[in-house]
Amino acid sequence: MISKLKITGRQHTFSETIPQLENVEKFVGRITENRLYSPLTVLLKLGQYDQQKSKSAACNKGFINYWKHLLGPSTEFGLFFNEDIGTIFIVGPYSALFLQEVDGKKLGALSQGIYGILRGLGLSDQKTSEAIRKLGEGQYLLLGKVSRDD
Repeated sequence: MISKLKITGRQHTFSETIPQLENVEKFVGRITENRLYSPLTVLLKLGQYDQQKSKSAACNKGFINYWKHLLGPSTEFGLFFNEDIGTIFIVGPYSALFLQEVDGKKLGALSQGIYGILRGLGLSDQKTSEAIRKLGEGQYLLLGKVSRDD
């Protein structure tokens, strides 16, 4: 499930889309055992049109505690509404990037915001488009960095 990367001694961003939560948990477990990887960021679609219902579901203490338990207690999280995808919950170190405001609107909420962020992190055009499509279909999008010298 982990993307194969050509390692050249610098950091590389990787992405994975995973359809089921139990597989996300397994993936996170494998990543946390391997010290070569940074903490993960997870994006998931909560709802297409009902922003308020999605917001209340995400603000549920049990929901937030679940993700903090899975990814670590100091994990950042937030919500943004993207017109093309719907309400997206994000948790992990890249949260601040997606939630950064530009002219009063979160960067991830802009029409090409998610695409631009993923491309800026170094993902290819094809990988970015595929990740956004799968996120829109309800799959989990995981982002992280790997760094090795060998």
